[in-house]
Amino acid sequence: MIGPGSLIDRIDDLLNPIIVRELRQVVRGKFIWSVLILFLVFQCAILSISIAGRGMTSRSVGMDTLSFLFSILFFASFLLIPLFNGFKFAREQSEGSDELLFITTITPEAIIRGKFAASMIFILMLYSAFSPFMAMTFFLSGVDLPMTFMTLFIAFILSAVGSMAQICFATLARDGHSQQFFRGIAVFVQITTFFSISGSGSDMLRYGASSYFGSSDPLPVVISIVLGSLALTYFLYLASAAVISPAGSNRMYPVRRGATIIWLLSLMLAVFWAERHGTGSFLFTWLVAVSSLLVIAVLVAVSERDFLTERVAREIPHKRPFRDLAFLMYSGAAGGIAWVIVMMLLTVCVIAFFPFNTGISSLRGLSEAMPEFMIFTVYCLAYAMIGSVIRRKLLYNYIEVRNTWVVALLVCTAFSILPVFLGAFTGFNTESLMIGNPFMMAANKLEGGFFAALFFLLAIILNFRWLSRQYKAFMRAGNSDDQQL
Repeated sequence: MIGPGSLIDRIDDLLNPIIVRELRQVVRGKFIWSVLILFLVFQCAILSISIAGRGMTSRSVGMDTLSFLFSILFFASFLLIPLFNGFKFAREQSEGSDELLFITTITPEAIIRGKFAASMIFILMLYSAFSPFMAMTFFLSGVDLPMTFMTLFIAFILSAVGSMAQICFATLARDGHSQQFFRGIAVFVQITTFFSISGSGSDMLRYGASSYFGSSDPLPVVISIVLGSLALTYFLYLASAAVISPAGSNRMYPVRRGATIIWLLSLMLAVFWAERHGTGSFLFTWLVAVSSLLVIAVLVAVSERDFLTERVAREIPHKRPFRDLAFLMYSGAAGGIAWVIVMMLLTVCVIAFFPFNTGISSLRGLSEAMPEFMIFTVYCLAYAMIGSVIRRKLLYNYIEVRNTWVVALLVCTAFSILPVFLGAFTGFNTESLMIGNPFMMAANKLEGGFFAALFFLLAIILNFRWLSRQYKAFMRAGNSDDQQL
């Protein structure tokens, strides 16, 4: 029989120490408590004014008050708390105060889970502070409780995505320069996203999900949003843990494995809803998300190391079919590029052949959009590989491997913008000079596809020896006496 003391000890051992550390710092700090007290006072004032004005204003005074309180809650849970925790974690990284975490037995995954769980606890504290006042609006007028609960649940899921996104950006802030750059991007993305979706919750509360989504059955859209948000949160969690993992570890294997699983499950969900409702909008959304993921993945791939570490070599399977699959999944620049190409080909096959045999109507727009997204992805793949060549041949003393993505973006920017100035100064036809602009050429399927294939072939030729060397080293690992990889 387990005694109370033994049970408490076991629970204590299972508790993530990062959560305890974060909560202890919050208790000693003033930010969270100041925010809570400020919002409590603010809500008391707003609710008092609404109750006092009941009967003298519109009949929807309850809904107006609820919408206003929801906007403030979403502002705090999606913007304030994630940004606060992101800045805090980024400061720990840049100051090196997180080094004590990595010399303990705490895994990188446990560190990210602890940071994320602490952030969600703070958000739940806000929800608990707002819930009594939001519940009181039901006694006014115009409040639909089921719709209120659904909107709050969606807002909570979106806040989870925002929290994990800020943690992911914070893991990239390893030094002073990168901290300023990535924190600036993180703030811009979070604020832009907040203003893009902040009015959606209030509109759902006021008009209902059916009117907002323009469908008599909004359940598929709501389920897709929730599942998509959970999948994005999980992917960002894997990416964050990979960034802070030791340099010699197989850090990309969990990320690519998770991305492949998410690709498959999201495809099954999109096809299911598309067949049920007879529309290709779900598959179109899936195509946009996959194309965005592949563009980011190729920038990450060219920024990986191009040699095997002993730790990764020990994990490579011995049998050839599993070794080939491991080459796509394991850490390494060549494997990452190969994974992107394979996923892109699978996406093309799925969109080009499978949906049209399922009886789904309204796929004309999808069939027209698919080449554009693929052309754009091929352009980005080619420019990323050309940027890798430029860094290795010309800038290896100035730019580290992990910053190859910067060179790739500069190459893409140069091919996209410089032809405009060249045409202005030389008098040449500007449109004929825009063959390197992926945004312009993606709209022209015939010429865009030809030049995208041409640029990709050029990138393969320039990187052939580099890619083949990595592939041969991977296949020889563990099969010879030479272990100097």
